[in-house]
Amino acid sequence: MILLVLINAQYTGHFDWSIVLASIAIDATHLSMTTMTQSLITDANLGIDYEMIAQRPFSLRYWTDKVFVALIVGFILATSNLALALIFGAPLVIINRVIMVLPLLCLFGIILGFTAWAISWEMNDPYFLSNLISSVMSLVAGILVVISAYPQWLEKIALLFPFYGPINLIKFKYADLRSSILVTIIWLIIGIITYIVQSKHVLKTRHHKYN
Repeated sequence: MILLVLINAQYTGHFDWSIVLASIAIDATHLSMTTMTQSLITDANLGIDYEMIAQRPFSLRYWTDKVFVALIVGFILATSNLALALIFGAPLVIINRVIMVLPLLCLFGIILGFTAWAISWEMNDPYFLSNLISSVMSLVAGILVVISAYPQWLEKIALLFPFYGPINLIKFKYADLRSSILVTIIWLIIGIITYIVQSKHVLKTRHHKYN
């Protein structure tokens, strides 16, 4: 966050609270995503994933617990950082915008975390896609530079992620969130399809392993 603020101040000549607060929102999104991924990978390491998909692959309680924990962790991080920002003079109007889109952003993060895990489930590095998304999250969110000002190839990549709308709302007071919601739904569909396909493969390979 400090790095992004300093880069922005170097080129604009002034301190921009919207950069700080947008960074806080993305950090909470990132934490929700990594919490979801880490929880699922831990279950896989313990063999809980095999038991779950063998019995109730769409267990409402199992998945609700995962989502709830990831949401709470993201909210706690954002709330503590927003409180500090307010103490140091952050405008309340921008903080309110962050609070308004925070549930949506954390949900985006959870869906990305689930899909990243599903795709990387049987890879040697189950964190592969999660780490990849983490490394580009601030860039594709358009925290420093509006995505429409990116080179065309980079803009297309950034629009594959659902952060553009919420971050624009935080920074500029307005945004069309429909495209971000649509992109998130696409990520969720990809995640569910991948989960179903991977579940069948895991059941088959683990069955031979355990028997």
